[in-house]
Amino acid sequence: MVQLSELGDVTEYLNEDFKNEVYLITEDRPVKCNGLILAARSSVIKEIIRDSENIPAIEFSDDVPGLFECLRLLYGGCVVVGKENYRSIFKFGKIFQVQEMTDAVTRWVAEDIPLNVFWKVFT
Repeated sequence: MVQLSELGDVTEYLNEDFKNEVYLITEDRPVKCNGLILAARSSVIKEIIRDSENIPAIEFSDDVPGLFECLRLLYGGCVVVGKENYRSIFKFGKIFQVQEMTDAVTRWVAEDIPLNVFWKVFT
C-alpha cells in the first residue's frame, strides 16, 4: 500500500491569478481536477498551470484506470502498487516529476518481486 506525504504549505496557490481548475485528457474523456493539489505535487503541472492563459488541459495517453490511481495518490489516497498499475504510476511520476510515485514503484520492484518473476514482468 502506497500513500504520498502530506501536501504541506499551499498558500502560494491561494491567489486569484492561480487557476484552480485543470483537465487531464485521456483517450476516453477529460477528467476535471483541482489545480492547487496537482500543482503542489508536481512542479511540471505547476508550470503548465501558470503558463496557461485559459483552463489548462494536460494530455495523459495512458489508460483511465491507471490515471485514476495516480489521481488517488495525488489527492492523498492509498493505492496498492502491482503488475496491473506500476507502469501508469511510474510513467505519470516520471512525466510530471512526482518523485514519490516513481520511488513507490521502485520499492515495489525491489521488495515485492522475486527475481525469477522480475524477468517475466519486465521483459
